[in-house]
Amino acid sequence: MKFFSRFLVVLSTFVFISCSSSSGADPHLSVEEQQEELQINLVGRWKIRRPQPIGAQKSGGLLASDCSIDEIEFFDTKDYILTVSTAEADNEISTKIYRGKYDLLFTETADEVELQKIVFMEKSYIPGASFPSFGSIATIDNIVLSDTEVSFAIQFGEGTSEFCNTGETISLEGEKEEQVAPDASDDSNHVRFINEWRLISVTTDSPSSEYTGGEELICGFFEGEYYDRCYDEATGEISSQCPQATSVTLLVSGYGTFLFSYFDENDNLLSTDQGNWRWRTDAPEFSVFEVKDSNETYEESNIRITIVAISDTTLKLTETQEDYGITVTLTYLFQLASLDYDLTNCDDYTSTSGK
Repeated sequence: MKFFSRFLVVLSTFVFISCSSSSGADPHLSVEEQQEELQINLVGRWKIRRPQPIGAQKSGGLLASDCSIDEIEFFDTKDYILTVSTAEADNEISTKIYRGKYDLLFTETADEVELQKIVFMEKSYIPGASFPSFGSIATIDNIVLSDTEVSFAIQFGEGTSEFCNTGETISLEGEKEEQVAPDASDDSNHVRFINEWRLISVTTDSPSSEYTGGEELICGFFEGEYYDRCYDEATGEISSQCPQATSVTLLVSGYGTFLFSYFDENDNLLSTDQGNWRWRTDAPEFSVFEVKDSNETYEESNIRITIVAISDTTLKLTETQEDYGITVTLTYLFQLASLDYDLTNCDDYTSTSGK
């Protein structure tokens, strides 16, 4: 888990039972109510079934796209997370995460509403007077949607051309994952926690740490992310024109995923770090959670985070770990990502040529 372990290094990272895309929508509802019901059904984390293993043969050739969609998560804020994989040399799997804004196109026939198209756009997308013909990241149509299952056809957009084949359409199916604590009250820590937060301060109580201030610890964190992304092990050099991150946000999903997103000074997305989370049941309700990577168990990860304080605009977390026999407690302070913030004043890592 790069985020919740990086500082230890710094201190010493759709076939359905229904028959139309308005499945689950009551035609006796108003047009607005039908649209709202479809959007409620859409929001969530969808695990996508792979038609064949990545890179498998089909009709004498490879699958229609070199990318296999692992999951799609829709947020009620019109944000999405699209996780795709592709086969590399030696049967290794490379994963890529796209995030941004999505938009919906509805059609109305005889007072019945159908969800006709979904477009995945960049993070900066703002809906206009006309609906986009194609999504810059992906376009979804032929949608059959209920509250638990989905089927659709998807075509990758030009924004994925460096990773995916953009010339073909793939038909897929999936199921919605269960929601974490669906019955939590509106004033609970759980409901407040489900949001996007921006990291603004990190401190430690370790007397052996060479870092003392929040800004210094954040800079060490950004430096680690920069070398992970920009350092070429084959050449021993930093990739040319590789920008460094100046801010990082934590997007927490109500379906058990989290996503750290790193942005440059112009708010361009540079990299992401995704994982899973769940509440601990051996602590006061909604006060301690644990995290893991998708390829490990919670027991293997053994990372527990405590919510010290949370409000509608601020979040304070602590994490305690053993670092070479020394107990280290890290304190993370976040603010709501939509609020104004100051860029962290760190050294220029781009002037270096290697680790």
